[in-house]
Amino acid sequence: MDTKFSVSVVMATFNGGQFIAEQLDSIARQTHPPTELIVSDDASTDETIKIVRNFATTAPFPVKIVENEKRLGYGSNFLSATKHASGAYLSFCDQDDVWLPNKIEVSLRAIEAFDGDLYVHGATIVDAIGTTGGQFTQGIRKRAVLAPLTLPPWGVFYGFSMVFRRDVFDIIPADDRGGHTFEFTGSLSHDLWIYFIASSLGRVIVDPQPLVLYRRHDKNETPDLKGNIVRKISKFLGVAAHENLRRDSVAAHRSKILKDLAKSASPSRLRDQAGAASRYWAEIARFEADRITFYTHDCILSRLALCLKLLREGGYRSYRQGGLSWRLFMKDILFGVFQIRRRMAKN
Repeated sequence: MDTKFSVSVVMATFNGGQFIAEQLDSIARQTHPPTELIVSDDASTDETIKIVRNFATTAPFPVKIVENEKRLGYGSNFLSATKHASGAYLSFCDQDDVWLPNKIEVSLRAIEAFDGDLYVHGATIVDAIGTTGGQFTQGIRKRAVLAPLTLPPWGVFYGFSMVFRRDVFDIIPADDRGGHTFEFTGSLSHDLWIYFIASSLGRVIVDPQPLVLYRRHDKNETPDLKGNIVRKISKFLGVAAHENLRRDSVAAHRSKILKDLAKSASPSRLRDQAGAASRYWAEIARFEADRITFYTHDCILSRLALCLKLLREGGYRSYRQGGLSWRLFMKDILFGVFQIRRRMAKN
């Protein structure tokens, strides 16, 4: 196989014995076989490792098994596993899904055709017994190639839908990825980290084509897709600000590591883009600090005044112009200024 198109599939496992055999078989049936499969197990107590070892004896590619002595959590487990990969491309793989046979082939063709750094696709939702439950497009309407700094700053694509160039992933050490952007504790997850790097420095190809059967069941490690109407509206509009979730600090950290990259000996294309991305994230840090101020203010009139001040200063201009977008303006009016979720909780 041409090493230019070598793909390392990286799977993080934890007590996945119920579904993992079906997933492993689907990887073995790929029309473009992976160069290797890395399985990093997070201290499972079921038959996960036994199933993987049995698969490795007949797999049409090498299978490397890593057993963590203590749990890392799914995000850190994925990123730790990538250190054992050797392919020119990396593809994250969940333990309980099923890949369609052309997933890798379609992903590589798109990356090569459009000179992309990250390819993201859709999925078909299935339940524990494989019954179809709809499409999971991740908000993607049509295939598109997106330039750096044109995606939402706090967006994410799910890890199982990602195939990306290894050299882009290696630009910045994952150990320096900083805090989580949706949770109060912990480091940034694997998919959020790749999203940040690719959307800041590279070209992202998005495609609604379903290439995975995405299994939803009561043991998933990723968040549930269900929720009431207020929660769905809130999720659609974007992320709220919270005094214990310092996205301003996360953005400032990103600005710094990108500034350091701009001063490094990296290729000139990356240095130039890193400089622009550093300035972008520095401004996002300022906007997020202002958002936290009015989300935590007691007086509704003061919250409104602070929100409108951020609007006047360009904080809600489009992503392409380094802003937070109109969606977050609506989010901040509804959930920050008028605090409708808190009001509903009291009723």
